[in-house]
This record gives sequence, structure tokens and C-alpha cells, in this order.
Amino acid sequence: MKKKVMQYKKLWICVLNGVFAVSAAGCGNTNGLREEQNVSVAENTPSAGIQEEMSDKNEATDDTEENTGKAGMLSEEEEVRLLAAKVRHYYGGILSQIIAAWQLPDGELDTSALGNGLGEMSDNRFAVTDIDGDGREELIVSYSNACMAGMFERIYDYDPVSGELKTEFSQFPALTYYDNGIIKAEWSHNQGYGDFWPFTLYRYEPESDSYVDVGSVNTWDKKYKEEWDEGQPFPDGLDTDGDGTLYRICKEGEPFSYGYEDFKYDQADYDEWISGFTEGAEEISIDYEPMAYESFADFTTDYLKLIAKEAGKERTDTASDLGLFILNNDDKHFLDASKELLTQRYGMSIEQPDPDFEEYSAALADGKERFSFTALDSGDLSYMGEKVKDVTIFGIYPGISVDGAWEKLKAYGFYASPYGETENCLITGEGFGNVSIWFDAQEGKVTTITVRPFCAFAG
Repeated sequence: MKKKVMQYKKLWICVLNGVFAVSAAGCGNTNGLREEQNVSVAENTPSAGIQEEMSDKNEATDDTEENTGKAGMLSEEEEVRLLAAKVRHYYGGILSQIIAAWQLPDGELDTSALGNGLGEMSDNRFAVTDIDGDGREELIVSYSNACMAGMFERIYDYDPVSGELKTEFSQFPALTYYDNGIIKAEWSHNQGYGDFWPFTLYRYEPESDSYVDVGSVNTWDKKYKEEWDEGQPFPDGLDTDGDGTLYRICKEGEPFSYGYEDFKYDQADYDEWISGFTEGAEEISIDYEPMAYESFADFTTDYLKLIAKEAGKERTDTASDLGLFILNNDDKHFLDASKELLTQRYGMSIEQPDPDFEEYSAALADGKERFSFTALDSGDLSYMGEKVKDVTIFGIYPGISVDGAWEKLKAYGFYASPYGETENCLITGEGFGNVSIWFDAQEGKVTTITVRPFCAFAG
């Protein structure tokens, strides 16, 4: 099936906004948020005005507080890479929800089997690949740590333009994928009377972006059962090849039936039918990964780093951006990296105001507390009072206008948290590896900013 790679070029327009429909903990309720910032949790729809905002990214801007750091038009290669990263970022949120909350995006998992000694969540598997050949990667979740009735394998597809997540396919996890869009789905139980294991075929339909049932088959072997349940004898007259096996083939469009009279096809009939779907097609080898954070840890960080690179093209102060330390803390924790920058480059002193609260420390400038550090959980950093030279957090600082802060943060992939406790609360996504930021404001100006690593399903 021909891949529609050019689809990426058409869809890239909303990539930089990083808009996702998620629920967030830690920032609470967003009552009073401006209408254009609202996110639909139920429909995963992008915020209003997204295309108009994207067109602004291609206009030159002055180096003022309202400069969002947006750069010019991306190259074709950058467009494709960034859109693909955004899709994986969203799948990272789904996988985070599964391993941390034991929930699927479209319903709760039956996790009782995990408590009964059948294994760990990491024994389940997932894969991210363009399995249907439409030019965009899908998420395959294979869940087998359950009783037979609870096992499944599902294909999810996320459209980054509409914000829609849909389930393309879901069946028992005994599947064979073909490169022409066919899936062979073996039944969980052999409900026939033969050695042949029954299965159903599904075909991908691009128009509906889903898989449709195109037929199923099972067998009756005379050696196992000479008479049907109603006392009907094995129909030797239909067994033209004399191998003692007849097939029941429920073809596309036919109602499902399981009667004696339906076992009427011999080996040649079956071969002709199955070749109509698989002849010339090759099996796809799926590279599954364990259902564990380590398997998808780079999905969100890769996306956010790409966004940050684009947002920082017109900035000259990124080396003093404490927020970026969260995205680039391979060598040290972002709180330690922030303290090191503030002391070595700006001569600030680090003190511990409360000897009984050793996890809390502060950075002082001219005797005034300008930054605070709380080393609990993943840690959080606050910036308060007034701007210290060129130090920022994702481009914002105390004294910047509220509107200017929102514009700068959107350029880094932030969007309104649907459950924020404060009006100005934003997140980059719901899964592991994301960032939460919120700020207080007076008379339209930002006064205190707090930032921390974020996952809606942890803690």
C-alpha cells in the first residue's frame, strides 16, 4: 500500500502548538481561562485559532517582551520530523496512562490478573509503526497478562490536526499483519472440529481509517467427528479431494452462521479464497517493546527538544533559560543545574531559610529571594519578584505581560491545563517527561512563576 508521506506536509501547521486533550494533576481547575486556550478533554480537539496562530510564526518579530521566539517556515524535512515526533509524544501519554494508572484512553483495563501472579505490566508489549500504510504511525498495544477473555491487541491512531484518537482495531492478541492492509486474527479458542485453527480476516479501509471484517474460516475434520450435533453425517460428497476435511468460509457480506450445511468447501476452495487476500503480500515483522517507561522515555523529550529548538531560533538568551534545564538534564538534576548557573554566572548566593525544611532552598540577589527550590518528588523551581538580568523560564520572567507569557509558552508546546487550580496554568502533555508551569499575575503582569516536571498519572 502506497504511503502518503506528503500528508505530513499538509498537517504540520498545528505541530508547534503542542495541543493535546489531557487531564492534569497539580495545577487544578482552569475556570476563567480565555476561550481560545480551552482544550476539549472528550474530543481531543485543538484550541481555537490554531491555524491563525501558526501563520504568525512566519512573520518577523522584534526582540521585545512580546517576541515569542517563533522562527520562520520550517524545511520540509523539519516539518515531517516534528509532526512525527508530536504523534509519538501523544502515544507516550497513552503508554504512561497504561503503566501508571492501568487505564486505556478509551476505558479501564481489567488489571485483576496482575494481582493474581500472572506477571508484571512490563510483560505486556507495544509498538509504534505505520501498520496501516497511511503515512502516519499508529500505536499497537498488546495486552496479554490477563485471563483469555481479558487479552487484546489494539491499534490506536492519533490525528494531530483534528486532535482525534480512534481505535482502528481490537482483537485477541494472535495476529498476523500483512503489508497490503490485511490482518489475520486467530480466534482465542478453536471452536471447530479440526486441527485447523480458525481465524478472521480484516482489511484496512483508508476512507474510514479502520479495519473491516472480510471473512472467517474454520474446519470440520471427519476423523474427529463423523456426525454433526444434529446427527447429520459428514458430507463425503462435498469432500472432493478426499482428505476428510471441509471448510466453513463466511465470506465478506455474508451473515455469520455455524450450521451443518455451512461446511461445504474443500481445500481448493479455501486456497482460492485465502489467496485473494494474501497472494503477493508479505508478513510484517512488528518490533514490539516491553510495556515499560524505559521503552518510550524518549518520545516526549525528543518532541519537546524539537519544539524548543524551533522556539529558540530567534532568542539570544537560551543559555540562561532555567526551564530548558528540565529538557536537558542528562548530567544533573534541573534544580542543581539552575543553582550552578545562578551562583557561577550571576553571583547569587544559595541559602536554606528554614533549617527544619532541608528540601527547600533559595537563591538571593541583593538580599532578596528571587528563586526558590523545592527538592520533593521531581522538584519544582519558582522565580519571583522581578527579572534578574537575562534569566528566564521558557522565555518568561516576572514583569512580562500575561499575554506575552502565554505566547512564549505556546511556542514551547505548552497549552492550558484543563484541571489547573490557577488561571494561568499550562502543561506540555499528560505523560511522563512533560512539564507543568503556572504563574501569578497582578495588573496584567506576571509576578511569580513555578515550573516542574509533570505527569498527570504519577504521584
